[in-house]
Amino acid sequence: MQLHETLLIFIKDLEEERFYDAHEDMEAYWHTIRRTDHPLRNLCKGFINGATAFELIRLGRNDAARRVWATHEKYLPLLEEGIEEYALFSRANDLLLRLREQHHDIL
Repeated sequence: MQLHETLLIFIKDLEEERFYDAHEDMEAYWHTIRRTDHPLRNLCKGFINGATAFELIRLGRNDAARRVWATHEKYLPLLEEGIEEYALFSRANDLLLRLREQHHDIL
């Protein structure tokens, strides 16, 4: 699967609050690039962790959610205009930030 398709599925998963699926779908793509020098490798990893944070909240594992959310934030500076699929990454990040607002007491 290509990055474009992966991001569309990831966004749909987030919109439907299927955070485990979002994690798994992005991770499937990430596994194809993780041992390469792909410029978006770490950004994808950050988005995996962003989705994972909300699944952990669902499971009541708030400390773990805070830790993985920190990884999302660590890699967020890689979301720069001009990167491949910038618009879709931005859309996904907007969804994650809205979810974070809903869980501001945890994250």
